[in-house]
Amino acid sequence: MIECQQIIKFFRIGTSFFRYQKGSFTIPQGTIILKKILFIPITLLFFSCGEVKTQTTASGLSLDLEVLADGFEIPWAIDVISEDDYLFTVRMGALYRYRNGEVNKVDGLPESKTFTTDRPYGGMMDISLHPQFESNQMAYLTYVNEDYHLSVARFRLKENSAQDVEIIFKSDQFAIGSRIAWQDNTHFFFSFGAGGAPGPDPGPQDLKDPRGKIFRLMHDGSIPEDNPVFPGMSEPSGIWTYGHRDPQGLFYDTDNTTLYSNEHGPLGGDEFNIITKGGNYGWPLFSYGVNYDLTKVSDMTEEEAAKNTILPIKHWTPDFRLAPSCLIRLKNSNFERWNGSFLMGALTYQHLVLYNLDTEETEIVLPKAGRVRDIAQLPSGNLVILIDQQSPSLYSKGRLVKLTLKTN
Repeated sequence: MIECQQIIKFFRIGTSFFRYQKGSFTIPQGTIILKKILFIPITLLFFSCGEVKTQTTASGLSLDLEVLADGFEIPWAIDVISEDDYLFTVRMGALYRYRNGEVNKVDGLPESKTFTTDRPYGGMMDISLHPQFESNQMAYLTYVNEDYHLSVARFRLKENSAQDVEIIFKSDQFAIGSRIAWQDNTHFFFSFGAGGAPGPDPGPQDLKDPRGKIFRLMHDGSIPEDNPVFPGMSEPSGIWTYGHRDPQGLFYDTDNTTLYSNEHGPLGGDEFNIITKGGNYGWPLFSYGVNYDLTKVSDMTEEEAAKNTILPIKHWTPDFRLAPSCLIRLKNSNFERWNGSFLMGALTYQHLVLYNLDTEETEIVLPKAGRVRDIAQLPSGNLVILIDQQSPSLYSKGRLVKLTLKTN
């Protein structure tokens, strides 16, 4: 890897070949070889080297955005061990540990697979520490296994190694997305995204199909006795709710013992839901969005859907395509005005978005931040976020970024 000072030195030498016009570099004709040589170091200079950028939010707050690590394609999920120690996944099949400025791959994990259409799906998804991680060192991972089916594994983290790996849930279907949220020390929820293009998949309404469900399991993967018993069943299953499309954010609020989710609609129709035991959330019987070919999802009216399913607390119509990617409710953070509200990524337009449940207001707090995949709060009250490569710029690298409220 090229050292920061070497990059800077190389860049200074190379700039004599450039003309600078209106904030961008133009390269004279006949310097094709120079373009190829300088392309990588210039990109690294702009997006690497512990770079700190200051950005002003829509409400006037000044934030410092510090790149802690980069070079990843789609960094997907993060959980915090301590102020300077985190685990984060990369969709293409890796779990990394960032500790005190160093990044190391965690070895010993099961193989994962991605499926690629216009972009890769599946692979490594959520990583979640057991609530008693400090004493038991246990972590949980959702991923698409070697058979292209969603699985949940737990393991004991020792330094940069996964030990005592145990598969506690294994399905027979592919998942487009998955998140984990802990209810307490013994119960956790996880989502099983279904997606569907160009038209909806019927799986979310089929209780024998794991897709389009939110599951609740014991810490060892067993089924809780107080899980719902659905029609046609004689005993509880792992399913907590059904009729979901693709819940990409899951957050359990211990203060009010409530599970929240945000969910990708088809074309528009993204949702924010309060998750109620045994509930049917309607997909694909009803949606506020339309299919990707612009046809209607169904003929069910909103009035009919309200009688037969649980409608979202909030939905974002095709006029504001959110494409939510994660979900956290800030408490005691350094961003005082944001506390109590939900923070999430908006993949379509690459914003960081705040949603206030009390006022039902949606606010773009950090426009064009990039495709934010996950957000975590640090013990200090600062935030860390994961951002896809090629966002917001074509030359941006996938990165781990720390957000700090700038004080003068």
